[in-house]
Amino acid sequence: MPAGVFSAVPARRWRTALLLFFGLLYALVSLVNQLNFRTAAFDLGIAAQAVGEFAHLRAPRETLLLDAPPTNFLAIHFSLTPVLGVPLSYLLGGAWALLLVQIGALLLGALGVWRYAQAQGASPREANWALAFFAGQWGIFSALSFDYHDNVVGAMALPWLALWVHQRRGGRALTAAIFLLVSKENMALWLAFVLLGLAWQQWPRRAVASWLVLGAVAAVGYFLVITHYVMPALDTTHRPFTQIVRYAHLGASLPAAVANVLSHPALLWATLFQNTLPDANFDYIKLELWGALLVSGGWALLRRPWYAWMLLPILGQKLLANDYALWGINGQYSIEFAPVLALAVADALRATRPVGEAFRRRAWAGALAGVAVFTIVTLYTRRSEWYNKASANFLTGRHYRSPYPSRAGLYAALARVPAGVPLSTTSSLVPHLLDRRDLFLFPVLRTARLVALLREPDDQSAWPLSPAQARQAVAQLRATPGYRVLYEDAQLLLLSRSLPPAADTTATWQPQP
Repeated sequence: MPAGVFSAVPARRWRTALLLFFGLLYALVSLVNQLNFRTAAFDLGIAAQAVGEFAHLRAPRETLLLDAPPTNFLAIHFSLTPVLGVPLSYLLGGAWALLLVQIGALLLGALGVWRYAQAQGASPREANWALAFFAGQWGIFSALSFDYHDNVVGAMALPWLALWVHQRRGGRALTAAIFLLVSKENMALWLAFVLLGLAWQQWPRRAVASWLVLGAVAAVGYFLVITHYVMPALDTTHRPFTQIVRYAHLGASLPAAVANVLSHPALLWATLFQNTLPDANFDYIKLELWGALLVSGGWALLRRPWYAWMLLPILGQKLLANDYALWGINGQYSIEFAPVLALAVADALRATRPVGEAFRRRAWAGALAGVAVFTIVTLYTRRSEWYNKASANFLTGRHYRSPYPSRAGLYAALARVPAGVPLSTTSSLVPHLLDRRDLFLFPVLRTARLVALLREPDDQSAWPLSPAQARQAVAQLRATPGYRVLYEDAQLLLLSRSLPPAADTTATWQPQP
């Protein structure tokens, strides 16, 4: 047996250790948030409700929307990835199942990066650097801090897609592409750019590149059919695809918005780098994103421009929007950067082979150091607005404490809520009260027979109300005829509606002046 095999064994053990280490870190963010009531109705509750419907072999009916009657989940987001949570949901419930699926997908993505780096000529030890570089990306921790999102799961197919295209394994590459395609409707547009980027990379292999170009065309066609016809048809009120509203200030359609920006250099500069809203509090958020790219392997995009091409729709989705929450490094909106940057660095460092392994090892160490420092620093502070340090920073004690005085007491109180009964409840309680078909996000009431409210919710839990409005609702409903107190303590109020509607209505709690 060659000596190199023995030297590779410790490196492979390190790979396992790295996967276990990052799996633990991911759990400390995601699962601890769920345990401490820091998850929410949007998007974890919505996706978990779909899991429950899939588990019972029903069309995924969704009742948690604020502005529409119950509708098909696939009309909100055309995503099939919640199906992956069904087996675990029988044991753990839909919310816990999806959070574990998300962590598992991230670890599989990390393994895909490891294998891709090896396919590019990296040694097992160098591939471990690539794995750690990917797994420590700030975009992953930002996404984990904000519940579950289908695009996080879908994006993890990219390393495997790139690997199997490189290895000319057409069937497996097609499987990875389809998985990414059905993970969320807008991921189809990203897939088109990904396939074109891979076609650019594979251009000397013209037959492979031609198939990739055809796949990109098919992905765009899929996106148009799903968003223009399928989703509106599934929607109860047949509303058109609404995500384009974020870009309406630039044009009547997404292509028109892009053309408008590209044809006006001053607008392009402002859109890419400057705050385009009148509030100065949103200054420099976009620059923080560019800084994140710079220290996270962005230099490799210059050497391997096909990966920069893959990021164009992600940057456009973020920076063209009129919503500052998309501009920066918060939430799930940056998850696609993680696999693209990792593949770009692995590909770029392949070209340094004549320089020697020692140089590549130092290059990987420098790249990993940049990612690690940026990730840790931004766990404590960042310019991007709406950052919740308690949800994201697993290095502080506050993260492991529930925002409510008695976590055990709150779980005991929730055990008193009868299963199966239509319920309206606070956002952070939704992922814990999914054992019913009719579940509404307060202040929506509709057919709810029960109302469960936190007495002192924080900003996240009270949404879409303010904490003051949520406290007003507790006091007002408690004194309103037609509502009867079933249980109350210092944290929770459980009410029953004496005369719940016999049919669905648009009933919503309104604060009294």
